Order: sequence, then structure tokens, then C-alpha cells
Amino acid sequence: MQPRVILRFTGFERHHEASRVLGQRSRAYAFHDVECRAWHGQFAAEVFRAMETHRYLPVYRMADGEFAFALGPREDFLPWRRLGPRLAAKRVVRWMSGRRGQHASGSPGYRVNEVYSADERQRLLERYAADLAFIARRGFLALALDDSPFFADYAPSMLDWFDRYGVPLSADSYRHFYSVYVLLNGPDGDRLLRGRSVLVVNHLPEPRRAALDAALRARGVARAQYLSISADRAMLETLDLRGVEHPVDLVLVGAGVGAANVLPQLEPLSAPALDAGFALDLLVQPGMRWDRPFCVPDDEFDGGRVRFLGEAERRRLVAAGLGRPATPGAREEVRAAGRG
Repeated sequence: MQPRVILRFTGFERHHEASRVLGQRSRAYAFHDVECRAWHGQFAAEVFRAMETHRYLPVYRMADGEFAFALGPREDFLPWRRLGPRLAAKRVVRWMSGRRGQHASGSPGYRVNEVYSADERQRLLERYAADLAFIARRGFLALALDDSPFFADYAPSMLDWFDRYGVPLSADSYRHFYSVYVLLNGPDGDRLLRGRSVLVVNHLPEPRRAALDAALRARGVARAQYLSISADRAMLETLDLRGVEHPVDLVLVGAGVGAANVLPQLEPLSAPALDAGFALDLLVQPGMRWDRPFCVPDDEFDGGRVRFLGEAERRRLVAAGLGRPATPGAREEVRAAGRG
């Protein structure tokens, strides 16, 4: 695989224009040249076919947290010569404090915060790889494999890791990480949820469950069911599905790295099972949409509000006319660009 695909999704043309304005031309890894909108369209169509035919289809996302579970954090697996002063200092502190090999992921405001000791992580790696192999054979791995500054360091090492652990990555089983965000937050989101029977698997204290229920009802979900799991140990979770009412059209999972363990257990439900993760947080706290790319569609995109860019970059987007939600005329221009 090589970096080949410019990330450009239908319904998110203003993201594409923002990247052009900022000179950001990151490319996703792919097995062959493909246009991104068509690539994503094939993925979305497969999810909808699985829904209509009641077929199990797991989708697992992997970005920096999951990569770090497999490889260790960058300060652990990169050679010294590539670390730079900041990561070199983090390596020294991490190793001197006895934290080499342990895993911690999550951040304030997000529902899942996982911690596994070095021994636990080592014991779980073979099982983790087996779960990923199962998911790849039955569905999709949605991987943040691209040459952007944030993910470029991980990609070659993760591809080697997949080979070493026998995870069968192929053109049929791989899509980019952001495809799941686009499916849930873009033009297909209404079709995905409206009128559906949805099961949510997440850590669900009562206030969060109530907020999710209200948000899903507002999105037109016909029936919502909930299965609460550990907030920080989902890699060790065993699900009890006996209380789930059938049929289920769609399962939305928020379990961090541990979604790899959760997804295979959902096979008896005969439905697509999406590792939604952060997208579930957005239902409860819509303001968090500005924290990550491809969570705010064209009709609402405001380059002056996105928090995944720096202040100077936001000012450039505002100056380029990308600093406010699109007007009706601008929306038509965006749709025309998407058809082009």
C-alpha cells in the first residue's frame, strides 16, 4: 500500500476546500488509485446492504490510540534518531517511571478512558490481533493510515504489525478512519438512523443513557436499546445479549480500543456493528463536533470554529470565505463541486 487517496467526501466539500486553502494535501494509503467519494460510496452501500438483509458486518476504527495499543506510543517504537527533543524526553520519563509497555488512551470529555498495564497489554496482543483478523474477514477495518503529520509515523509500522500478526488487510476489508464519521455525520446519516432499531453498546450511566436516547429519538430512531459496558476495561468485557430484543438494524459501539473485543461478540444480532466511538459523544455533546475533522457537514461548517486547527489557520479559512455556515447559494455551489 502507498499514500494515494486525497480525502474528499460528499457532503464535506468545505473540508476539501479548507485543505486546499491551507495547502494540506494529505493522502490516505490505498492498494490502488481510487477516487475517495467512490471509495466511500462502496463502503456505505455495503453497510446499507447489510442492514436490509440482516447480515452481520463489523466495522472497527483504528487511529493513534489503537495504534499505540498495538505498537506502543511513538516515543516507544520510533528509533531514537527520529524522536526529536520532545518525544525523546517523553521516552526517558516514561521509561524511568516504569511505564514502558503500558497503555493509556482517552482524554477529558470523552467517555472511554482505558488503562492496561504492560503485562496486561502483552497478554492481550495476540487476542487483539485475532479479533482484528476476524473483523477484517467479516467486515472492515477503518484505519487512519495516511501521510498527514499526525499519522505518518504510524503507517509503515502498523502495516508491518498487520503482516507479523496475520491480520488480512485487503482492498475489500480496508477503508479510511474518517469513513465512519462521514457515514454518521454526512448525507447518509438520516437514512442510517431514521426508522431503525438501534442498539448502543457503551458505558452508560443513567444521565448519558437518557441524553443518548433523546438524541437518537430526535434523529428519527424508531427503537433504541442500550447495553452498558465498562468505561475503561472493554478489552476484557463479556457481553450478555439475552435481553436484546430482535430485530436489530444497527449496533453503535463506543468502547475505545476494546471495541475490537466487543464487535465479534455481536455476530448473533445479524446487523452491521459500527465502532462509532466519538460519534456517540457528539450525540450527547454536539459542541464537540468542532474537535475533529468530518464531523460537521457543509451546511454548518465554519472554519473559524474548528478546534483541530490552530488560530492562524482558522483566520486563513475565515479570510477565504470558509468562516461561516454556507448560505443557500453557497450550498448549491458546494453540491455542484461535489458532482464535478
